Amino acid sequence: MCGRFSQLPSQSPFQAPRPELAEAFARIPARYNLSPGQIASVLIKPKAEIELAPLQWGLLPFWAKELSLASHTFNARLDTVDDKPSFRAAFKTRHAVIPMHGYYEWQKTPDGKQPYYFQSEKPHDLLWIAGLWEPRHVLQTDDSNGTFTIITQPAEGLPASIHNRMPVFLETQDVEKWLSLKPGPSMPFLLTRSLPALKVHPVSKRVNAARDDDAELIEPIVV
Repeated sequence: MCGRFSQLPSQSPFQAPRPELAEAFARIPARYNLSPGQIASVLIKPKAEIELAPLQWGLLPFWAKELSLASHTFNARLDTVDDKPSFRAAFKTRHAVIPMHGYYEWQKTPDGKQPYYFQSEKPHDLLWIAGLWEPRHVLQTDDSNGTFTIITQPAEGLPASIHNRMPVFLETQDVEKWLSLKPGPSMPFLLTRSLPALKVHPVSKRVNAARDDDAELIEPIVV
């Protein structure tokens, strides 16, 4: 699963996937511990142009009767995303990309679960994560434009050393293609994505508390 991640304002216009998005990326709110139910900056293509929109984490399809459904839909498994009722419609027509500075996973240890922070091995590079989105639901009371979920798959490589699942990663050149894909090739496209070069380090267990949200959370510690 992917249950926490960070987003920071871009320091370089080249971090944005397209030049016209550079200003929006520079205004991304600094968040070091985004958790399900909170609002993140997500790339979507509702019409002809790509935009960076504030979306609440936890997908709410139009037929949802309660907001509580979002607590079960913040991740979508790649192997079932095309037929699960909660994700099926969005998978066909509403692709999203979540830009991340990094994300957290937890490893079981004799002393309890230890959190680790994954980020790109290349300095200043973002992680691009495949996701889905839905327009704003009638039950929503926050300031977002809708909701989103992160697509996950079985872990491999470095992520597998910490947890058995990982997000579906995209290369920068994949971002626009994923946002624009027609229903047919969506699954083959995701199944052929490769793992980017990553690095990982242990971090403070303070990240377990969603109320904590500061720069020290992503700093390495000794375990």
